[in-house]
Amino acid sequence: MFGLFKKKEDGITVTDKVVISEEAKLAILLKTWNNDRNTVFAFWFEDSLEEATAYFSQHTTEALPLLLVRELTGGQRAGRNPVFAEHYPLRKKETELYQQLGLEKAIVYSSLREPLFQQFGGDKIVQVMKQMGMKEDELIEHSMISSAIKKAQEKIEARTGIEQTARSQKDWIEKNYTPLNA
Repeated sequence: MFGLFKKKEDGITVTDKVVISEEAKLAILLKTWNNDRNTVFAFWFEDSLEEATAYFSQHTTEALPLLLVRELTGGQRAGRNPVFAEHYPLRKKETELYQQLGLEKAIVYSSLREPLFQQFGGDKIVQVMKQMGMKEDELIEHSMISSAIKKAQEKIEARTGIEQTARSQKDWIEKNYTPLNA
């Protein structure tokens, strides 16, 4: 009735841009940089940042602004627009960061081969996408994808106890997430 009992949204619009492979995601990040030099790329995990650094050093001589998420809150962002190069497994932690940064919109690039997607049938999705003729580097952006990712993160939150730090998304899931069939 009049929206009085409706769950309040966090006020942040998350746009998910998804490709099949990790290399395709990195290529799209490079293209994004070439189109908008006022971008800074944020990574939640050290291993992801190191992979991106290695990829970019092979494909350009320019130094791209690649930061760990914790560095965004300092002066290193320098007024640039943050683009997130992966999701954090816990939605709540992402939302807190977006609010802390004062973002109304967040763009997150992901690959269906990331461990987060593997927990919820990423390989099956890849098979279906390939059967439909989707290429490795074809970008998908749809509100249904963002909604599915949000629900997956909420499921992970419900199955996570005390959070342990990790260097990669895969390591984080292994240390923190307990699947229902475990």
